Amino acid sequence: MKRIIPLMVAAVCLVSIVALAESHAPITILGNSDFTKANGVVAGTGTAKDPYLITGWEIDLPQSASCAVDVENTTAHFVLRGLILRGAVDPNGAAIHLGYVSNGTIQGCTISNSVNGVEIASSSGVTLSGNVIYVQGIGLRVTGESADEYHLAIDDTNTLNDYPIHYIAGKSGETITGIKGTSLFVADCRNMTIEKNQIINGDGIQLAFVTDSVVSENEAYRTNPVPTEHGITLYRSDNNTVKNNILKNNRFAGLYLWLSSGNTVTGNQLLANNYGMIVTASDNNHIEENVAYANPTGIQIGGGSTGNVVEGNTITHKNTKYGIALEQVTGNTIEANAITLAETGIRLGDQATSNTVLFNSIVGSAYAISVTGSGNEIAHNLLSQSTQGVLFPETYGKQAPRGNMIHDNTFSDNPHAIYLNKDSIGNLLYGNLFLGKGDGLIQDFGNNTWTVNGVGNYYAGYTGTDSNGDGIGDTSMTLYPSGAQDTAPLVAPEGAAQDLGVLSTLKTEDVTVTTKDGTTHAMTALIAVKGQERFIGFRGFPADLLKGFPGILFVFEDDAQRYFTMETVPFGLDIAFFDSKGDYAGGATMKANATDLYTAKGPFQYALELQSGSLEALGIGDGSHLSLP
Repeated sequence: MKRIIPLMVAAVCLVSIVALAESHAPITILGNSDFTKANGVVAGTGTAKDPYLITGWEIDLPQSASCAVDVENTTAHFVLRGLILRGAVDPNGAAIHLGYVSNGTIQGCTISNSVNGVEIASSSGVTLSGNVIYVQGIGLRVTGESADEYHLAIDDTNTLNDYPIHYIAGKSGETITGIKGTSLFVADCRNMTIEKNQIINGDGIQLAFVTDSVVSENEAYRTNPVPTEHGITLYRSDNNTVKNNILKNNRFAGLYLWLSSGNTVTGNQLLANNYGMIVTASDNNHIEENVAYANPTGIQIGGGSTGNVVEGNTITHKNTKYGIALEQVTGNTIEANAITLAETGIRLGDQATSNTVLFNSIVGSAYAISVTGSGNEIAHNLLSQSTQGVLFPETYGKQAPRGNMIHDNTFSDNPHAIYLNKDSIGNLLYGNLFLGKGDGLIQDFGNNTWTVNGVGNYYAGYTGTDSNGDGIGDTSMTLYPSGAQDTAPLVAPEGAAQDLGVLSTLKTEDVTVTTKDGTTHAMTALIAVKGQERFIGFRGFPADLLKGFPGILFVFEDDAQRYFTMETVPFGLDIAFFDSKGDYAGGATMKANATDLYTAKGPFQYALELQSGSLEALGIGDGSHLSLP
C-alpha cells in the first residue's frame, strides 16, 4: 500500500493537468535566448531557484516534425512539466530531445502515440521523474562521450509502457537482479552483477562505461514487432563477462558491442534477431560457444575492430544469410565454429584484411566462404555440401583480392570447389583436398599460385602417376579456364585428419566398452564436450575419409533425454547411449542423411557414435558398460 497511494495521487494530478492543457506548436529551443513566451515558457528566470517553466501544453506533432520539444545548447535551468505530447512518429526523432544541455528537468510529462520517447544526448544535470511514456520504439535513449554525461537523476517513477524505467549510474559492487520490465540502463559502474532480469518489448539492457562486471542469465526480447533496437548493448564498456543470456527476436542485434574491448561473450543464445551479434570499433573481445539460430546474420565484426577471437560458436538455420561476416576489419581470428545452412558461411568482405579463419566446419551453405578482402589466411577448414566451397565474387575492377593464403582445407561434396574471380591476384592455394563432386570444378583466371614450396593440392580426379613415391604427382594438374598449373599435385590425402574443421580440434581418448559377457573392447574416440563439437559431429564428413577414422564420444553435463539427427551425414552410423554411471541406456542404427530423431530408452549422459555395424560386431547392447579414462 505504501507504493500504491502516491501513484494514485499522481494519477489524480495528471487528470487535472490534462484538463487544463492548451494546444501548442512544437517547441524548439536552440540556446538560452530561446526560452521565451512564444516557446511555451510561462514563468521563471532560468536560475537554479527560479528555472524557466514550460508547462500546461498539449502538443500533437505534425508528421513533418521530428520532435515535440527540442532543447539544445543551453545552460539555463529549465523544467518541462505536465506536457502532453503525441504523434512523434519519425523513427529518427523523439517526443522530447535534449542535446548538449545542463540543468534540465522533465517532470510529469505524458508521451503517447509515438515511436520514441525521450532522447538525451551529451547532457548533464538532467532530472527525470514521474513521466509516463507509451511508445513503440525506444522509451529512453541516453548517449554521451564521457561517463559524466551519464550521471543523470532518472528514478523509477518514470514508466515505459506501464513498467518502471530502471536507470543505475555510478555504482560499484552491487547486484541488479529480478527486474521484469521494459528498460534497464546501467552507466559508469564497475564490479556489478547484472543477472536474471527480463526486459521485454522495450529498450533492452543498456550498458555504458561499465567495467569488470558480469551480465548473465538475462532475457531481452520482443513478443510484438515493435521498432526497438538491441537486446543487450555495451557502449565503451570493457573487461566484462556477458554469458548465458537469452536474446531473441530483437529488431537489430541480440547483442551489440560498440567501442567496447576486452569482453568475454560466452554461452549466449542469440535467436531470431536481425543480427545475432554486432561488434563494431571494438577490440580484443573473446566471443565463444554462443548459439546463433535463425538470425539473417549470425555474428558481424566491423568498424575497424581488431584482435577479436570468434571461437567455438554454433550458427545454423536456413534463414541465415551470413554466418560470420567481417567488414573493414583486420587481425581477427575465426576459429572452430560450426556453421550450417547459411547462404554464406563466412564472409571476408571489403577491407577485411589479415584475418585468420581456422578449423571451422561449414556444411550445407550456398557459399561456404566468400572472399573480397586481402591478406587473410584460410586453413584447416571443412567446407562441405555447399554449392561453392570458396567464392571470390566478381569485383569488376573495383578491388583486387590478393595475398590470401588458402591451405590445408578439405573440400567435400561441393558441386563447385573454388572460384577465383578475374581480379584476384597473388593468392596462394596449397595443401588442400578437393574431394567428391568438387574435383575438377575449380575456376582460376591465371593470376594465382597453386604450388608453394613444392606442395600442391590433392584432387580426387587426378590420374597422374608418382614414380618415385614421394607423394607428388609426376605431371602437373591443369586448372581451367586459364590453364593454370599445379606443378606438384598430391597423390594421396595424407594428413587429412588435421584438415576437418571442428573435428580436428577434438582431443582423442581411449575408452573401454565391456559387454554383458565380460568381453572388453578398447577403442580410441574423439571427445566432443563443447556445444559446437556435439552439434557438428559427423555432419558433412567426407565419406572418402571415413575408413579407419575413430568414433566420437559425445559428453553431456548430466543425464537427460536428448536426440540425434543424421541430416547432412552422408553415411550410416551406429550409436550407443550410456547413463552417468556408464550403464548402457540404448542404441540405434542410424541411416545416412535421415531426418529421423534417434535417442535412448531413457536419460543418458554419453553417446558413442561408431561406424555402421559396430554394435553388432562388438556385441554392444543391454548389460554393456562404458569406462572412461
